[in-house]
Amino acid sequence: MCLGSGASGGLFTPTLSTGAVLGGSLGMAVSLAWPGSPSGAFAMVSAAAMIGAAMQAPLAGLALVLELTHSGFGLMVPMMAATVTATAVAFYVDGYSIYSARLPSRRPDGGPAGRQAAGDHAAPADEPGGP
Repeated sequence: MCLGSGASGGLFTPTLSTGAVLGGSLGMAVSLAWPGSPSGAFAMVSAAAMIGAAMQAPLAGLALVLELTHSGFGLMVPMMAATVTATAVAFYVDGYSIYSARLPSRRPDGGPAGRQAAGDHAAPADEPGGP
């Protein structure tokens, strides 16, 4: 939401918070089925996976969460698996990181990328009305 709005603001905190909330929700649902399962562990794993996938840098996301919490070293293997999996899925689905998504998409001739600009419908030379 912060990136899509175009407003200035942080990207780390909303991404980490979203991942932690989603993981904590999943952890609470799992703890209803299996009492005693730690929902905080789900929140930490999910936060690492979310920031790693958003940055397209799984090791940086993992290191960031481990440094911020100072207590996640027992969860290193699940965090690594979730972060690498989330990064691969995000790359396959979108291919952009939170940094490259902000770069302007322009063609070399200065026009917008992707589809042709409105009014830029040149007819081929062999059709009537063509150049």
